[in-house]
Amino acid sequence: MTLADALLASPPPSGGRVRIAVPDGTRPLDVNAALHALRPWVAGDVRAVVGLGLHRAMRADELPGSPFPLHQHDPDDTVPTAIVDGIPGGISRAVADADVLLGVGIVELHQYAGFSGGHKAVAVGLGARATIDALHHRDRVTAPGVRLGRLEGNPFRAAIDGLGEAAGCRWVLLLAGGRWFAGEPRATLARAAASLDCWLDVPRRHPAAILRVPTKKAVNFYQASRAATYLGLSDDPPLVAGATLYLDAACPEGMGEGDGERAFAAVLAAGRAPWGALLDGDAPVGGGTQRAVMIAATLRRHPLVVTGVRDPAPLRACGIDATSEAAEALAPADSLVVTDPFARLPRYAP
Repeated sequence: MTLADALLASPPPSGGRVRIAVPDGTRPLDVNAALHALRPWVAGDVRAVVGLGLHRAMRADELPGSPFPLHQHDPDDTVPTAIVDGIPGGISRAVADADVLLGVGIVELHQYAGFSGGHKAVAVGLGARATIDALHHRDRVTAPGVRLGRLEGNPFRAAIDGLGEAAGCRWVLLLAGGRWFAGEPRATLARAAASLDCWLDVPRRHPAAILRVPTKKAVNFYQASRAATYLGLSDDPPLVAGATLYLDAACPEGMGEGDGERAFAAVLAAGRAPWGALLDGDAPVGGGTQRAVMIAATLRRHPLVVTGVRDPAPLRACGIDATSEAAEALAPADSLVVTDPFARLPRYAP
């Protein structure tokens, strides 16, 4: 469905103070087009807020065009909502006065939430630091039922939905596989996720995999590393035991520049590869450290080499095996090549 058709089929609620949560530049979505498409449907006091979570603020030249005043989220300038499954809910002060709170997002595979999108635009993108920290605790991201590609029976997704509802999110506009969906957050996400063809059946197991990371996700290792953990921790990847993962990502921002990325880097730098203590010892504290837990879990199954890195030094300083060499120069000739691990992930299907 086109953007215009999605809005016509399920227009957003309007009236009073309208606040719209939109993703930052790490998501491959045309926020400018989405906001301008929404313009005829909302009126009055309308404000858009970039959902950063714990990522760095976007620079002026990175911000999308917007027909509404545009603000950026500050996880330390929030108001409380409700406690959801033991998680202290909090939401950006910039949207706390909303009569109508809307979310814009993209639906793709997600390590913990099953799929991104839905209430996640508000619950995490505009969440309080304490909310994000508690939600991403090791015990929650490794809990039974937390699975890539699973919405039903997933306690992490249930927590996100509860937090979004506590914040007052009533309607979302979602992009999934080039098609747009609009409506109530839970049902709309379910429809959008069901429309995706997320799995690529591969009939044999390979000795290695080359993972091509899309440009927006390759901006730093924090984002890019998701490609390796998605495949390495999936239920049945088409890989032999101990197959090496070659993660092809330039990482121009090194480990990452936001608070979450810095926490991730600090945990890795303080330990030693393959970081087994992150799995068996005390849980690391703070949003962003869950990425380090996923790296440690992946390395128990597969070695990881980050290739094509613009400057490998920041990654190496944290213990990551990184090189500026191309993946093809290092990987076996019969490696599995994954062209977009965030859109379509291979699985073993003999």
